[in-house]
Amino acid sequence: MEIYIHYHELPQDKELADIVGELNDVLEEGGRVCGGEQGRIDLDLEDEKVNPKFAQIAVKAYLQRAAFAPTTKIEIGGMEIGIYE
Repeated sequence: MEIYIHYHELPQDKELADIVGELNDVLEEGGRVCGGEQGRIDLDLEDEKVNPKFAQIAVKAYLQRAAFAPTTKIEIGGMEIGIYE
């Protein structure tokens, strides 16, 4: 299963490489960053047995701590959710 992060800009003092590394740490063995394009980061959940809600909550908490803008959204299963909702 894939999770997409839709953003307009990266937080101050963060490079995309920093974000990718930190997200990989957050997901640990349950997933990884697998690509993206301008304004989107793609995450792949490795283990289909793990509830995707756990990954969604972990990613959402990370994005809040990293100070992403309130317009940032997480897309999972075709639904977009704001990171502060």
